[in-house]
Amino acid sequence: MKEKILEFIREINPYEEINADTSLMSEGILDSLTLVILIDEMESAFGVQIPESMLQPEYFENANQIAELIAGLLEKQNS
Repeated sequence: MKEKILEFIREINPYEEINADTSLMSEGILDSLTLVILIDEMESAFGVQIPESMLQPEYFENANQIAELIAGLLEKQNS
């Protein structure tokens, strides 16, 4: 899942060196527009709906945190 998330981020911003720990928000790799694009891609790919309450920068600081968010939503959805 983390690799797929990184793939989405690299498609959105192909000119940056990005790994699982890269600070996406504070380094300006993701902004409000690119975050919306990323969320749309992830919701489609993983079959989850990210609640509006979770559309906060702290949930999208790096690919590790995003993967944890998606995994938690999938777990909640499947229980």
